Amino acid sequence: MTGAIYFAAGFLLSIGPSAPTHPLAPPPEDPELLALRALAAVAAGEPDVAVVQAAVAREALRGTPDPAEWPGRARKAAFLPRLTAEIRHDERSNRTVGLQTAGEVDYLRLTPGTTFMVRATWTLPDLVAHAGEVAAATAAAARQRHVEEAVKRATVLYFERRRLKLALLLVPPADPLGRAQAELEIARLAAELDVLTGAAREAAP
Repeated sequence: MTGAIYFAAGFLLSIGPSAPTHPLAPPPEDPELLALRALAAVAAGEPDVAVVQAAVAREALRGTPDPAEWPGRARKAAFLPRLTAEIRHDERSNRTVGLQTAGEVDYLRLTPGTTFMVRATWTLPDLVAHAGEVAAATAAAARQRHVEEAVKRATVLYFERRRLKLALLLVPPADPLGRAQAELEIARLAAELDVLTGAAREAAP
């Protein structure tokens, strides 16, 4: 399923007061059949709870990197050596003063030298078990708990909203204020579900 999941607070049918009975009136409708029709009415046009839970799980994971990938990347990085470059330049001099058979000598010998060194080192233990694996496992567990809590909350909101819609359909409040408050509560639960599923974010301008 693609696209956002939106919830609406409207109803598709309403049940008015029952007509007075008389000897020729048909028998009252079966309560079980009435309940099934009411459940179908409040569920019409809305996604199944499993679809909502899947959308909530995707939204909870959105923009969160998977910690399970960290140790694998760290092990691959261990194949790359750490390079160290060094340049060393020495200026040495050696002066000789004295007498030789050919005569007196006095000279200065310069022996400059330049050394280039490149050193490569590997951290071989990281190829077996990286130090960040414990932290990655902890982060993965926290990530999974976040998803489970979001799905659990969305499930509670989903069925609480259904219950309020069903009550408003079958036993509507007699006073306008009570009905308006029930409608507002249903709309509030719908807004929370839109946030959890990502519909509110996608609908934002």
